[in-house]
This record gives sequence, structure tokens and C-alpha cells, in this order.
Amino acid sequence: MTMAFKYQILLCPRPKDVLLITFNHLDAIKGFIQDSPAILHQVEETFRQLTEIYGALSAGEFQLIRQTLLIFFQDLHIRVSIFLKDRVQNSNGRFVLPVSGPVPWGTEVPGLIRMFNDRGKEVKKIEFKHGGHYVTAPKEGSFELYGDRVLKLGTNMYSMNRPVETHMSGASKNLASRTQESIAPNPLAKEELNFLARLMGGMEIKKPSGPEPGFRLNLFTTDEEEEHAALTRPEELSYEVLNIQATQDQQRNEELARIMGEFEVMDQPRQSASKGDDLLAMMDEL
Repeated sequence: MTMAFKYQILLCPRPKDVLLITFNHLDAIKGFIQDSPAILHQVEETFRQLTEIYGALSAGEFQLIRQTLLIFFQDLHIRVSIFLKDRVQNSNGRFVLPVSGPVPWGTEVPGLIRMFNDRGKEVKKIEFKHGGHYVTAPKEGSFELYGDRVLKLGTNMYSMNRPVETHMSGASKNLASRTQESIAPNPLAKEELNFLARLMGGMEIKKPSGPEPGFRLNLFTTDEEEEHAALTRPEELSYEVLNIQATQDQQRNEELARIMGEFEVMDQPRQSASKGDDLLAMMDEL
């Protein structure tokens, strides 16, 4: 919630739109309590008080409010999954400012520099490439009790439709090629399973339970998910089942146990003590 609030304040097009964000919050509350007239009246009263106190503030005063809020949140860079998915937040937790879409209401699309003389008359125009895809704002958001806010900041982020990206940009093509390569069977996967089989080979099952004693490796949470994955697995990704015989190395383990039993630990406390005495005698001589 903290990062969502920071995101809304940071990306609001103009300082006065902070009030529109607040009105979006109140509109959402009104949608929840529309069947409770008493509570709805309280929310509408809150709306009227906000309009009375902040509606007449200048752009500079709204900018001061916005900057004060951003200073408070400037050291918070918590990564949020929905922001990372929408690519409005980098992996380091910092937000990405958009370079496309409508510009703030009352402003022009960047790309033109006007020069004026000392009398205030326009004498020259210079165009430049801004590197974005900006458009003029269609209309100003409504500050009335019931109206179209236009601005989407402050609405429910989880209710927005997020279509799957199908365009093939350069990065997407590379990702698609890597995905295509990952479909091919990985020879190391079978080797890892064989290594697991060798590790499990040293185990001896003394009390088998059930009709099928042995070791079972589940890659999913439940058996239903395991069976569903087996049915939907592509043909090229299917491997042969590896049967792990848990007692196949029992003879080898008995041989190792016999060899280890032949080792004897020699306890020589007197020899260690004598070496210590010799060392102390040498130090006394020095």
C-alpha cells in the first residue's frame, strides 16, 4: 500500500491531480457502501470538506504538497509484483516514468520551443524530437461529487485488464528463442536424476510400507497436480521413468563397513604429553 501510494503521487500528471486521486479513492468507498445511506452521507461530507479546503489552492501549493509527500517516501524502494509485471517498476524498486500517453491537462505535447522578444512577441519557433509518444489530454477530470475523473491513478489496480503481450519486439524475440530452446530435452536433467538414484542407492528399506515400497519424488504439491502435469506434458519433454533400487548397493556398503572397522584409533596421551614437556624445556633453555 505504501508503494502504491508513492506510485500514484509520483506519476500524477500535474500537482492538482493529487486531489483527483483522492476522489478516486472516495469513489471506490462509495461503491462499497452504496446500500448504507448513513455511511454514504459521511463520505459525501468528507468529499465536500476536501473540495472546500483544497479546491481553491494554487498549482504552486499543490506542488508543495506533492513534493512533501515524495520527500517522505523517497527512500522506500520496495518491489511489488504487480508493478514489476506491468513494468512500471525496475528490479531495484524504482519507478519508471512513462514517455507516452496524454500530457497533463492544459499543457501541450512537447516538441516545440517558442522564443519571444522583450515586448512579449513570438519571434521564432524551433522543433525538437522528444523521443516519446505523447498525445493531448482528451478532457479534464471532474472535481464534482459524481463525475468522470478521467485519471486512473487511485483506482483499483487489480481490476484493470492486463492483456497478454503478443507483439514481438527485439527483447521478446530473444525471449521466444530462448523459450524455444528450453523446449528441447536437457541432457543434464537425466544425469541429475541418475545422480539422485546413485545417492539413494545407499539407503536400505527395512520396513516397507504399502503395496509398493520404495522412494517417490513428487515435483508438485498434490497427486492431482502431478497427474495433470503428466497428462499435459509435451511428447518431446517426456523421459523414461527411472527406477531407483534402494538396496542395490547393500553389498558395497557392507564392504565399506568392514574396511572402516579395521581402522584402529591409536590413543597416545603420554606421547603427546612428552612432546609438550620437550617443547617447554626448549623454551626454558632459550
